[in-house]
Amino acid sequence: MVKTSDEMKNLVEEFIKVTKINYEDQTDKVKEKSNLIEWQFRVGTNVIVSKNANRADRIHLNVNMRFPPEDAKLLVMKNPSFSKAVMDISEICTICNVGHQWVKDKENIAGLAIFSHVDEQILDRISFHDTWDNVARVTAHIQKILRSNFSGFSGQANSDETTEKSMYG
Repeated sequence: MVKTSDEMKNLVEEFIKVTKINYEDQTDKVKEKSNLIEWQFRVGTNVIVSKNANRADRIHLNVNMRFPPEDAKLLVMKNPSFSKAVMDISEICTICNVGHQWVKDKENIAGLAIFSHVDEQILDRISFHDTWDNVARVTAHIQKILRSNFSGFSGQANSDETTEKSMYG
């Protein structure tokens, strides 16, 4: 059965409440800036669950990894460790069927977004949490890849309960 945007939003909010992780409905804030997002929740410090206006058939789960300036200095294409990390991250994202996008601030890499989606026709608590767990596992694995490729890489901005644990404990 086809779900409306409001039905999806209400379901997602109930699925988030189950986790007991603090969340904020950011729909009004987002709508002030853009018409591209119908609704959005920020969960914990770095998880965004949203419904894009141009996609009636799915919701998006996105983990935003932001890098502190001392880490961002390491993430340059001329650094062979970074080239290796890029390949390793691309491979793990492909294998796990999640998307990723490097976030730039001018010429510097400021972060990495890891994302997936749940189709509205299969949106239930299990499919939502399975997708969230998959994105969280990939994010944790990417943090390990970055730390193993760069000595002293902190990744502190990402040591949050929203990506460090399963949705069920």
